[in-house]
Amino acid sequence: MQSGLNTAEHIDPAALAAQRRCQETLLNCYCREIAAPEGELRVGPPFGQNDWPAAIRLTLQREGGQVLQVQLPHTCDRLLTVVESASVTGNHRYTSPVFHKAENRPWGLLDWEGLATLLLREMALRHDAAPNGELMAQIRNSVAVGTAALALPVPEAIPSDPVEAYIDSEQSLTFGHPFHPTPKSRQGFSADDLRRYSPELRTRFALAWFAVPREDVVQQSLLAQGCDRLIAPAAPEVPEGWVAVPVHPWQAGFLRAHPLVREALARGRLRELGVQGAEFYPTSSIRTLYQPGNPYFFKLSLNIRITNCVRKNAWYELESALQVNRVLRPLRPELARLFPGLALMEEPAFLSVDLKDADAERNREVIEGFGLILRESVDSLRAPASVPLLAGSLFGNHYYGEARMRRLLAGLAAREGGTVEAVTERWFSAYVEQLIDPVFHLFFAHGVIFEPHLQNVVLGLQDGWPAQLFLRDFEGVKLTPERHSAATMPDISERARASLWYDEELGWKRIAYCVFVNNLCEVVAQLGAARAGLGERLWAIVRHHLQRYQACHGNAASARRINALLAGAPFPAKTNFSNRFFARADRASAYVPVTNPIALAGGEAAWR
Repeated sequence: MQSGLNTAEHIDPAALAAQRRCQETLLNCYCREIAAPEGELRVGPPFGQNDWPAAIRLTLQREGGQVLQVQLPHTCDRLLTVVESASVTGNHRYTSPVFHKAENRPWGLLDWEGLATLLLREMALRHDAAPNGELMAQIRNSVAVGTAALALPVPEAIPSDPVEAYIDSEQSLTFGHPFHPTPKSRQGFSADDLRRYSPELRTRFALAWFAVPREDVVQQSLLAQGCDRLIAPAAPEVPEGWVAVPVHPWQAGFLRAHPLVREALARGRLRELGVQGAEFYPTSSIRTLYQPGNPYFFKLSLNIRITNCVRKNAWYELESALQVNRVLRPLRPELARLFPGLALMEEPAFLSVDLKDADAERNREVIEGFGLILRESVDSLRAPASVPLLAGSLFGNHYYGEARMRRLLAGLAAREGGTVEAVTERWFSAYVEQLIDPVFHLFFAHGVIFEPHLQNVVLGLQDGWPAQLFLRDFEGVKLTPERHSAATMPDISERARASLWYDEELGWKRIAYCVFVNNLCEVVAQLGAARAGLGERLWAIVRHHLQRYQACHGNAASARRINALLAGAPFPAKTNFSNRFFARADRASAYVPVTNPIALAGGEAAWR
């Protein structure tokens, strides 16, 4: 469990960085979800340091900072490290290695595997559960993927060409979710698969295609053309009466091994056309593919567990994505009038293969395995002068994101003659307005629940300033049953309807988590780092925009939630570590409270 201080000398830099980040994300999760709520976390000035390791004392002498201590009461262990400051939201920036003290043992340096083992053992004892070997395997997988990604550095400069900039942003999430125990895990990919299909490795590839008799194709479209016609420009030619169906190249091998597909291929009912055609770029979700000039992203099924979920298009998700479009389409004129910077990336069509086999379970596996959802391309939605960038490439992406934002804001300050801090506040204010106003309005006025976390938000910059906000992933969009009853959804299955419904309380938790914890906490922690008082002023800007939203767009429902936030009601944080430990479905996620800094924010912001 302990490792010698000289082992780092024999580890390549990419592996060392991946292992260190693994430790940080594990501690992030554990401190936020378990140690802080249970009173087992202390972050503050040095105290009780008589027996501390010399490395801790040296770090404090050289760099200052605060000491983070964690008690593990069920194993009688202690953890010790140094952070830059005591973050009220748990967004700690680590400046020393992690040390561990077992009962009646001296302090020792702890490696990433030792930390993971300790935390999983503590969780097992705390909940009288078996150790989760699957989660440990996922952590190892995440470190291996992170090592491969970190071997390819990300350029500091954002490309000037909008298409190149967008591709670069989607393929630069080197570190992944900062509050997830396995942010880079993708179980099922071999080392060769990683090199071929991982966006962080700057890959692109052609699709695999199957020829399918038209009577075996199931599809729906809200557009004038069916899904098969919408994808035809990218598809190979097939005989009359057949449809060319695309799949991810990895998924082609998975499908080929399925008994029903294998039998259909042997009988000639399906024909494999191989990998061909123009190349697509994998985006940050890995399975959603972008092709410049194509009016649609191809969101393909991929039977790989990526972080929490196996990323297949479940049959009911095909239906539910279209239902979300049906709900949103009548709202588009109102949204365009109120929020001209908003761009909703519609998912207006889907297609799959239905072999109509008597074995319903195996037949469902085929439908889900071939599932394709079309998503409107950022190319079609961006304003002419807009440069679209994935928000996650700027924030929550550790030092790569920090470097990009530092360069961007310094350039704006130099161009406009202001200070970097003043420009930072103005930039952040524009971002908050683009984010909060439409997401809140869709929920409070229309009962539509988006999940605008950093990987679901694409930001359109004009001359470096936030001017557009693209919201995506209709699969994750939910509806409140109070506003969207079964009677309003007569054309979809009962299972699809049930998958769409979140009650008002759960819907608010998802929105509040995504907007405040996953998104704005990361943005403020990054922009405000090492700048005295700036983080507090940024939260004051959030307060201003909440008040402004209520004055301009609010109703009684929003007043209740916003007043609670202004009064300091905690943010709800999704428990990714616990969810993975207990193997919960994402829908069943639990939440823990995180300190809300809005009520603690000081006076007026400089930008006003």
